[in-house]
Amino acid sequence: MISTKWLYLFVAVLLFSSCKKEEQDDILKTKIYKDGYLVLCEGLFNQNNSSLDWVDTKNDEVKKNIFEAINGRPLGDIANHMIEHGGKIYIAVSTSSTVEILDKNTLKSIKQIQFNYNNKIQQPRELIAKDNHVYVTSFDGYVSAIDTNSLKVTKRVKVGRNPEGITISGNAIYVANSGGLDANNLDSTVMKIDITNFSVVDTFVVGKNPGDMIADDYGNVYVVKRGDYVQNPSELVQININSNAVTNLHLPATSISKKEDMLYLSFYNFNNGSSTVSRYNTATQAVDQENYLSTSEVTTLYGVIPLENDNVICIDAMNYVNSGYLRFFNENKQLKKSIQVSLNPNTIIFK
Repeated sequence: MISTKWLYLFVAVLLFSSCKKEEQDDILKTKIYKDGYLVLCEGLFNQNNSSLDWVDTKNDEVKKNIFEAINGRPLGDIANHMIEHGGKIYIAVSTSSTVEILDKNTLKSIKQIQFNYNNKIQQPRELIAKDNHVYVTSFDGYVSAIDTNSLKVTKRVKVGRNPEGITISGNAIYVANSGGLDANNLDSTVMKIDITNFSVVDTFVVGKNPGDMIADDYGNVYVVKRGDYVQNPSELVQININSNAVTNLHLPATSISKKEDMLYLSFYNFNNGSSTVSRYNTATQAVDQENYLSTSEVTTLYGVIPLENDNVICIDAMNYVNSGYLRFFNENKQLKKSIQVSLNPNTIIFK
């Protein structure tokens, strides 16, 4: 039997811990978030454990799951992508089928848009912004436009099957149709949408299972053709928007990022678990460095974030089931530090 003294002590500890957490949450709720960066973490499928983490650049202190601490509810299931636009942060939460809109400074939710068109779950995947609209790809086969003033979906256009990657070049949106929900019949197309009329005006065949997309400053759009991750390799494909020529560059890539003229190609080999990072110069249309840095200290390469002065962050998903890490490499390609965040980090916004 537990004595009365120990019972009182146990209750006191619980009350102290609860008060301490409430005090910490109150601080988070009133804070203006600057001098740091946000890390969006997917969590695990059907676990409702997506997380928005905050990292203070002064001391590398990590505050995990600050969305819930600030807003009093979970972010949702599989937070897939995040962008900043017009003083707001937009987050696509795929399995929960919502787009969360936050105030950039306080991280308080301004609005949660339910992506359930005609009572059908849409599963939003990726976002991009231009002027007064944020464009969202959804697994239901549509691209939706959110008006950034009314924060409402004002128009939709049908594209291919299970669209994911999205980019903008000039007055056109380019969308990668993955067909990813049907592994036996993957899609292989990228569609071009005229922004003014919001209609599909062209289609390009790029190879099976297209995903990540980026546009350069020289009239090209790049897409990762992921294939089947085994026999059909994951490679970088180029679309010239002036000639409409499609060229498989045969460069290994599972995700891409960009800084100025440089594309950073992250490649994770699902056959043997190895990773490589290379750079491609969009101005010269040539490989800049084939083996940009050693990834021996990265377990599961999930992407690369280029920083100033040739510093980079490698996103490490740690076999997708453990807490993720941000691996910081300096200009000499040496691992400088690692910061642990929540499960499956995928996007970073610096503030």
